[in-house]
Amino acid sequence: MPEAVVWIAGGVLGATLALLATPILTWLSRRTRDGDRWNEPERPLPEVARDLAGAYGGYAMILTPNHRVVYTSALAETLPVFHGTRLIHEGLQELADHAWAAGEILSRRLAFTDLGPIAQADVRATRLAGRYVLLTVTDLTATLRSRQIRHDFIANIGHELRTPVTAVDLIASALAAGADDPGTVRHFASRLTQESRRLARLTEDMMALAKAQDQDSSRFRTVSVREVVLEAAARHRTTAEGAETVIGVADVPSDLVVYGDPGALVTAVDNLIANAVAYSPPGSRVEVGVRADLAEVAIAVADQGIGIEPEDQERVFERFYRTDRARSRRTGGTGLGLAIVRNTVSGHGGRVTLTSQVGVGSTFTIRLPRPTKRKDARI
Repeated sequence: MPEAVVWIAGGVLGATLALLATPILTWLSRRTRDGDRWNEPERPLPEVARDLAGAYGGYAMILTPNHRVVYTSALAETLPVFHGTRLIHEGLQELADHAWAAGEILSRRLAFTDLGPIAQADVRATRLAGRYVLLTVTDLTATLRSRQIRHDFIANIGHELRTPVTAVDLIASALAAGADDPGTVRHFASRLTQESRRLARLTEDMMALAKAQDQDSSRFRTVSVREVVLEAAARHRTTAEGAETVIGVADVPSDLVVYGDPGALVTAVDNLIANAVAYSPPGSRVEVGVRADLAEVAIAVADQGIGIEPEDQERVFERFYRTDRARSRRTGGTGLGLAIVRNTVSGHGGRVTLTSQVGVGSTFTIRLPRPTKRKDARI
């Protein structure tokens, strides 16, 4: 075939294909039927859609059917679910796809391992204006954790109360049976006293924990750190002497102050000293020291006790958690002391830290912010 004919035939074929392709591509780009996954809306996002997403106030985003993001709330922008302008999280994509196909509101409670700080959430997908999908994410992580904590607390407190109450009942029966034997009466009367004191301590600690969790700022005022430390240490002098333990208190400047509830702060330091004495061997020392800089005051209680295993060091602040239940029973601990400390310090805008080495000892440190204004200091 002559070369000229080939060129002519190729040109005619190319022109024909171009003529056919142009209307096809135009038709594809303008398709607006429901379910078109590749169609991008050409009109701007309606104000009503933006207002609806903005009114939600939490994690909200508006998508096109092919997962292009046209709006995100400030919180939603922090989620690790985007690549450029695309939503790439498969779970959220799937819910958006179902809502688009169904044309109705869909809601799911989902667990996440890849949604930043959100572990569990209610996710709602709504087809919007016939061209978009509105996704809203309601973070339930803190709510569900709080619910679990309350459930665990009720279960634990029931167990803790049942033990001494059962003991009192049994001791009372033994007293009645041995009423004619003075020795038996004295023995069980002593046991009854121990259990009643245990119940009293548990009740007091529960009230202290409730108070620590609901800090009343009306009781806050300028407090002398020196007086807090000295009063807390004085409460344990007799117990420490009986355990052959020495409590050493470093000299604290009389003008060093913090702002807070004086009674709650004394209770927090008191609990740290009580633990230090209880878990220290005879002949050891418990040291109470204070350091301060421009930002905070640190009250440290150090012991030479048994120490705390690394895996237990965070959990010791949980309510009723004990590293050694048998020893805690012997020392009369309720398992609430360190939870009271953490909640009290947190309510004062501070934090409590722990360093410990097994067989060497532990140091608990309460860190409180320095007050911005000076007031008369007294407790």
